[in-house]
Amino acid sequence: MSFLGELRVPAKTENLRIISHFIHGIGHRLSLSEKTLFDLELAVEEAATNIISHAYPDTQDGNILLSAEELGDFVQITLTDWGLPLNPADIKPFDINAPIETRIKGGMGLHFIHKLMDAVERKTTPEIGQPNTLKLVKLIEHTQPGQRMPSPVQELNAMRTVSEVMTSNINLDDLLNLILNKLVSTINAERGTLYLVDEERGEIWSRVLLEDVGPLSEIRVKIGEGFAGHVAATGEVLNIPDAYVDPRFNQHFDKVSGFRTRSILTAPMLNPQQKIIGVVQLLNKKDGPFTFRDERLLTAMASQAAISIENARLYQQEIQQQLINRELETAHAIQASFLPDRIPKYDGWDIGAVWRPIRNVAGDFYDFYELEDGRLAVVIADVSGKGIPAALFMALSVTVLRFGMTMNLAPDEVTRRANEMIISEQRSRMFATTLIAYITPHTGEIQYSSGGHNPALLYRREESCCEYISAPGVAIGIFKNADFELKITHMKIGDIFVMYTDGITEVINDHEEEFGEERLEELVIQHTTSSAQTIATRILEAIIDFAGEQDLFDDATLLVIKRT
Repeated sequence: MSFLGELRVPAKTENLRIISHFIHGIGHRLSLSEKTLFDLELAVEEAATNIISHAYPDTQDGNILLSAEELGDFVQITLTDWGLPLNPADIKPFDINAPIETRIKGGMGLHFIHKLMDAVERKTTPEIGQPNTLKLVKLIEHTQPGQRMPSPVQELNAMRTVSEVMTSNINLDDLLNLILNKLVSTINAERGTLYLVDEERGEIWSRVLLEDVGPLSEIRVKIGEGFAGHVAATGEVLNIPDAYVDPRFNQHFDKVSGFRTRSILTAPMLNPQQKIIGVVQLLNKKDGPFTFRDERLLTAMASQAAISIENARLYQQEIQQQLINRELETAHAIQASFLPDRIPKYDGWDIGAVWRPIRNVAGDFYDFYELEDGRLAVVIADVSGKGIPAALFMALSVTVLRFGMTMNLAPDEVTRRANEMIISEQRSRMFATTLIAYITPHTGEIQYSSGGHNPALLYRREESCCEYISAPGVAIGIFKNADFELKITHMKIGDIFVMYTDGITEVINDHEEEFGEERLEELVIQHTTSSAQTIATRILEAIIDFAGEQDLFDDATLLVIKRT
């Protein structure tokens, strides 16, 4: 008799895996054949499950002790517990002809233990706390000469490698190569291929081919065709001992690559939702045909690999999103550089501004430009669309409007020329609404022209009321020969001039109500004694509060010009 090892673990279901590893270690030490190890592992797992379920009720904790011995040509595994003793006489005899639900309740587990083992010996004690033993004896059948079985350490290392990369930030192609190399080396195959599912084309394609396969840089297979396609369609594991006698085998790949396929093991890659995302195929086990043990190992590793691949895809998406975010941040910085870097200061005037894009980049913009004659040009505009396209069109619009103002053209002429230049230079069919106002600081005169923009709000202190000022005109970038008119008004001390985009007045709240011009007027009237910047800030805060749970759906830009 030779003592092989001992294991004591709490009688918990989660420890069945530890028990399995212990049995695998014994099998490796004795060089047990695939079938002998499988029978022994299955019987021990069933016996341990019975102890966990019956010997220790839910309220009682206990242990299982396993000891292994070599008895000549036999291996003996002894399981010991100190819980409720099991009397086999109390269990209904197993009937192979009974319905499955009856068989399960009728000692099917004990039946299989006796069928799998060469001898079963049970000793029980009547009192709880005294040892109960179950001895399982199995004739030793060794592996064939030259046949190599992966050791438990190799298997654990392979599983650990795949598990570790599940949480690593590794490139998808590098990950797939790592997984396939680990599978090929652990199962001792000559070559392998890892396919991913292409749902749009109804195919699987070889993302990784291990080693050079001649002119084949990629293999594509219709789902349902060939071994790999069949596995991708059904989720079955295929173990083909001789590929050339199976009609499903496509010999074309061997002819093209010069490789000779003998045996093939193919398993699906299932993600946590049990969706097939790929297929792993190993070719030509070096020391004989692929075994049932190989099937189990490949299936387990393929499932873990699927999780790793899903994580890698998510990581790549995250990296791509980070790159997009960086580009958007850069675009935001560039766009912000088109806006004034300071608010103009004039004696007797107070100016405030708010620019709030709903994304990193916006279609709204405003501008200040000091004309040669001392007047201040003020521009507010709203470009159609959102995001990057709107931002690019905004840059074009700013450029052409500033060009007109540098030429000291009147507001209506600046708008007209901008319209013509935009139509001639862009093919995107985007447009912008604009409102341009020239303010004469010492007189309060305002010359203005509108390109289809919201009317500006003008608060009159003497009347304590608001009026709206606008001028005929359409959005620029639509009609080549559009007309734009010049209008004139005046501001007195205490008057407040508010230019805004529709992202201010068209905000919708939870009750589907629009913020509207009336609320804007009320806010301006309530804060007539505040600074221009305070008024602008209060209006922005008000529309955000008004929207409630509804997010702002449009850029919001606001200019407040107060004569003091």
